[in-house]
Amino acid sequence: MKHTSYKLRTLVLGLIGGLLLSVSSCRSSKKEPPSGPAAERNVSGNQPSEPPSLMFDIVPATSSVTGGVQRYQCTYEAQGKIARFRVEISEGATSHGQFPTTSIDGKFAADKDSDDSVLLEDLRKLLQATRPAVRSKKVSELPFDGVILGRNYSRDATSGYNAEPAGNWTVMKIFLPKGSDDGEVFLNINRIDGKGEFSIKDSDYGDYVLNELAKVL
Repeated sequence: MKHTSYKLRTLVLGLIGGLLLSVSSCRSSKKEPPSGPAAERNVSGNQPSEPPSLMFDIVPATSSVTGGVQRYQCTYEAQGKIARFRVEISEGATSHGQFPTTSIDGKFAADKDSDDSVLLEDLRKLLQATRPAVRSKKVSELPFDGVILGRNYSRDATSGYNAEPAGNWTVMKIFLPKGSDDGEVFLNINRIDGKGEFSIKDSDYGDYVLNELAKVL
């Protein structure tokens, strides 16, 4: 009986050891999540319960490219309200490292016929801000700077961006206020399809970015 019991225990321990080895092997082969500029090209890092992005319509303004400045008239329509604003973007120098980026300068410009009530609430949800936008004094322009992270990108079903297959999206990360990085948010433009998009960079920036955009949208 003792010999049989020993053989049974050896068999059980062997099975457990094999199972643990298999689990350990799976863990060691798991890829680490990407980081750095390449990871920022996929801008859909929100929790599933949050909206992945906020899409709006764009129309290139008359003489939309003058002296290297791209100009867009933007509208966001929801719940019977229409928010209107303008965006201007000019490109600067390009870095030629492992992940090339191009610097940009730009600004949001206010439109007097805008009703931003629904837009700001939807932005609050998107940016995971902890409170509604502060209704501070409106400004006519809100300058920003930033970088172009990718061009000719396609947008997938999860609102992520990919170089292959090619698409019509330009993916940008902008900094507010201009010259600093108190707030960061993704601003993506599809000139061909007439679409623009805000997408969250980090919820830590949520309240600040929301209140800055509320000054001009």
